[in-house]
Amino acid sequence: MNQDDNSIPLLTEVIPAAPPQVLPAQAVPTPPAHFGQPGAGGPDYGAPAQPGAFHTQPSAASYQAPAAPAPTQFPSAPAAVVTPAAEQYRQWEQEIGENVLQSLLAQADTVLQQHLQDQMALAMDNLADILTQRIKESLRAALAETVTRAVAEEMARFSSSKN
Repeated sequence: MNQDDNSIPLLTEVIPAAPPQVLPAQAVPTPPAHFGQPGAGGPDYGAPAQPGAFHTQPSAASYQAPAAPAPTQFPSAPAAVVTPAAEQYRQWEQEIGENVLQSLLAQADTVLQQHLQDQMALAMDNLADILTQRIKESLRAALAETVTRAVAEEMARFSSSKN
């Protein structure tokens, strides 16, 4: 592995888990007081449009009052109000999470690729050594058998020429 990869843990390395840190309430940042107020330099999202509300004044002849909403049969919990600041924080959280995940995946890919190359190089070296040893043994055995046969044939010729 490269020397600069020492800070990256291996897949088999046990990393001790740190206890979760709980931030005190005063350490949690709060948005500035002017945040979300119109004309304060931030985006003015305005109040959300209500269903059935008109953005332009309709003519008196075609105006009909919106129907009253049907009463709900089941009492529901108060709906969570999504403010622009909360939505922005949620979007930031999602973007940061995606960026960190992509970065970690890229680093993991690099580390895994290098580890795989290292292990494949070791395996190929071992296989080459084993294959070389087997070929040498087979060649020795084949040469020994050929020499033994050739000597036996020459001895047979020599003994037949004497007779």
